[in-house]
Amino acid sequence: MRVALAFVVSVSGMVLSLPDPLCKTGVADIKGEACCPKTCGSCDDESTECNPADKANAQLACCPSAIMGQGRDDTGKNRLCDVGAPPCRLGEDYQAARKDPMALYNPDDVNNVERHARDDCNVAVEAELGRHKLASYFVKREGTSYDGGEGSCGTYTNLVDAANACRADKDCFGIQKNGDELCLKIALGSAHEDETKTTYIKIKDRKGDDFGPGITAVSSVMQLQKCLKHVQQQ
Repeated sequence: MRVALAFVVSVSGMVLSLPDPLCKTGVADIKGEACCPKTCGSCDDESTECNPADKANAQLACCPSAIMGQGRDDTGKNRLCDVGAPPCRLGEDYQAARKDPMALYNPDDVNNVERHARDDCNVAVEAELGRHKLASYFVKREGTSYDGGEGSCGTYTNLVDAANACRADKDCFGIQKNGDELCLKIALGSAHEDETKTTYIKIKDRKGDDFGPGITAVSSVMQLQKCLKHVQQQ
């Protein structure tokens, strides 16, 4: 049989109960009025600890009604969690915390910021998925431009949006970045060195299937680089 005990400390020979206004060392009842010791498992008048088959073994510290002094006992009489450990009655601090749980974890006003992760989590997740798709569906060629035809330019404010549009367009071969301007490529043509430009060649379509023209273009560039490296080593 488990015995519910209050958390105590000894100071100069005196035994003192530590305050627990938020019931952190105990378990609160469903109404948020009583705090039972954690050893109770639950703070419920119908629990086996509070209401066992053998009434003589009832653990009144596990009974909200007893803690609140509602007839069975006066276990909770004049015992507030603000000044003592469970079993005890919960006060205004706990009620305020139930209404605003984030206040419990904001001792230094860390949540009082203009932008908080809890407010833009879905936006952040979508943006991160977009960056992963950009890295998985395109091959980045920095310092390289292609003289093939261009589609829409200046429509997209970031690479992720441009990549999503290109993946959805079967006629888009990639994205060319010139400074802050982003252009969709409807053809690649010949590759040229250009330090001011970066090209993202599409190698997979929106379904994740291989995009043949893009893979061919990437393979050609890789083969050319391999040949140039071989010549330089001669």
